[in-house]
Amino acid sequence: MESRLDSLRDEADALLKAGQETLTRDINESLNYALAIAEMPALRWYLAAQDRPPRADQAYSLSDLSQLSNFLNTLISHNPRYTKLVLIDNQGREVLRAPKSSETGPRVGGNHHAFTDYFEEASSLLPRDLYISPPGRNLQFELLGKDIIPVVNVSTPVFDAAGERRGVVLLSLNWDYLIIALRQAMLLDQSANTLLIDAQGRWLLDEGIPPLNTTSFGSDFSSLSPLYWQALQQRNAGHTTVDNHLLRFQTEDIRTQRYRSLAGSIFSENSYHPWKLGVTLPLPTWRSLIEEETTVLWFLLLTYGVAVAFGIFWAFSSQRQRQLRKAAQRHAYEVSDLYENAPCGYHSLDTTGRVIKMNRTELAWLGYSAQEIIGQLDYRELITPETRDQFEKAFQKVKNNQSGSAECSLLTRNGEQRHVMIQASAFYRNGQFVHSRATVFDLTERKQLEEKLRAQAMTDPLTGVFNRRYLQTQATAEISRARRQNHPIALIAIDIDHFKQINDIYGHDVGDDVLTSFTKIVADLLRQEDLLCRVGGEEFALLLPNTSLSHAEQVAERIRSTAAATSINVSEDHSEKVLWLTASLGVTAILSNEKTLKAALKRADIGLYQAKENGRNQVVVNAG
Repeated sequence: MESRLDSLRDEADALLKAGQETLTRDINESLNYALAIAEMPALRWYLAAQDRPPRADQAYSLSDLSQLSNFLNTLISHNPRYTKLVLIDNQGREVLRAPKSSETGPRVGGNHHAFTDYFEEASSLLPRDLYISPPGRNLQFELLGKDIIPVVNVSTPVFDAAGERRGVVLLSLNWDYLIIALRQAMLLDQSANTLLIDAQGRWLLDEGIPPLNTTSFGSDFSSLSPLYWQALQQRNAGHTTVDNHLLRFQTEDIRTQRYRSLAGSIFSENSYHPWKLGVTLPLPTWRSLIEEETTVLWFLLLTYGVAVAFGIFWAFSSQRQRQLRKAAQRHAYEVSDLYENAPCGYHSLDTTGRVIKMNRTELAWLGYSAQEIIGQLDYRELITPETRDQFEKAFQKVKNNQSGSAECSLLTRNGEQRHVMIQASAFYRNGQFVHSRATVFDLTERKQLEEKLRAQAMTDPLTGVFNRRYLQTQATAEISRARRQNHPIALIAIDIDHFKQINDIYGHDVGDDVLTSFTKIVADLLRQEDLLCRVGGEEFALLLPNTSLSHAEQVAERIRSTAAATSINVSEDHSEKVLWLTASLGVTAILSNEKTLKAALKRADIGLYQAKENGRNQVVVNAG
């Protein structure tokens, strides 16, 4: 029963992972498609033409509109992911629709969208940002052919080449298309059931789960199945048992970095996120196990009968025979136990590389049973593609009757990697290769320690933020990304005023507390993508991706004012003292022709020194 439950958990993990990967892929593809349409030059041109008064030589004629409409209509008709595309101008008026409506003329007089959530939200977004209407909100449905399907509106702003906002593109996502793919990925086991629920407790799939088969898209799942809803609310992810079923679930938020893909930021109504994605499998019972394992029961009975017969024979044997056999059994058990439970892995491979023997230690590392590995798998399938060549070279040496070793990475059943060192030799009989004999040493902890040391080398040990080395490394990548995406990027240099006096008066312990508290004050004011680093004693640098110089100045002013208005409690000689800090800040923008941070750091430092010379507790902008 324990083995079956472990297998059931592994199966639930695999199904949930497959569903999560499918959900991420389909949503990202849908959003990237919307961004691609919004950046079509013909579409931008047409929207820009709507704001110009008509002329005799007007560039956009009825035939141009027809060609653009036919093109978009073809795109939507051949993509089952979407049900319609609507082009909306800055006043919320519909100017184009695909599939084509019955209206004609240079401006299609259709619906007005000025007061819809998707238009209002998209009208305030930056380029490549998107707004997604929450699935199930207001229970939006559309007629597609003879079927009524739920849809989710995806909208994004349209900007012309000069950076002016020209309107909004609305695409209605066929929600059935996405959840069918999700179900297909997660229903490898016919007894499995998929769950997808938003933060309001609304059911986001087309069918319910037993015994709630009547549940439909948009139903109040929290009321229909309070036991499942209560289990899902207790934590973000994990296993639990509900109604004789194993429930495996995790939290999904389409606004996070994993779902952005090519998008800048994704917006939606906070109260409907995050979602809960899960899978349920029926728990095994003793009766079902017995019915499935009839052959095993007969084998156990036969084994028991043989054991009884052997016991009778043993009873009539001499004392010497009993002693010899006991000694042999003990020796065989010790040898087998030593092989099976050694602290390192052991395995043997035939001439093709197929596993013919493997001890329990290595099986436990990999997460497989002996029946799944021995005689079934080529050992190469357990090695990552990046390290497979090293294994091949070592195995060829072994088949040539030479010792071989290779440092490889093994893929476990749950997708994790174990770094190992394999040392092998060959077993020959009558001059012919029979099999290899390999010892496997687990290097995972050593690799993890190396990664930990690498992380420590990039982190300031006192404040916990990144250090100057990490700033230089990460800044190069951020500058390259900003240049590719044509986004601004800014830098702020920060210095705590009169910090030396704090060390001289109160001591370095208090100085360390002040640095830690100041770091927390600044970090609480930043976005997730902002990079705060300690570059010196009381000096900090702040890298702001996708931030203009004027916005960076606002951020710097907010840091300055917050630091000046926040008291810091420190301990000195068993007493509490309250300190007040100020900071001087230099702000600059990283220019488009700069590939490193060196020049920008110099400009920010110049601004910082000017702030110091002007009396401290102020922000100075140095545009360069």
